Amino acid sequence: MTTDGYRVEPAALEAYAAGLASARDALRHPADRLAALDAVPPPLGAFAEAQALTDAHTALVRHMQGLTVAIASALGFAEEVTGAIATGYRDADQAAADTYLGTV
Repeated sequence: MTTDGYRVEPAALEAYAAGLASARDALRHPADRLAALDAVPPPLGAFAEAQALTDAHTALVRHMQGLTVAIASALGFAEEVTGAIATGYRDADQAAADTYLGTV
């Protein structure tokens, strides 16, 4: 007998969540580099155009920092949700097995 259902493997979801965590953790290096760039503006000189470039550079670095934080936050959220879904399916599988085996 065939069904039109679907199959969810909690281990695959957990592996995907681990991949999301790795991607989030990989953002630490660019975030650290952006923080270093923001801490010390580039020494472009004391003329007006140099100051304008320094201001634009600082604004861009801060914008990129915000994007990096947003991406890391989204990856963290996706990791948590994926982990919760995997746990839910694993618990449901265990409950079904316990019912089937009569251990409940």
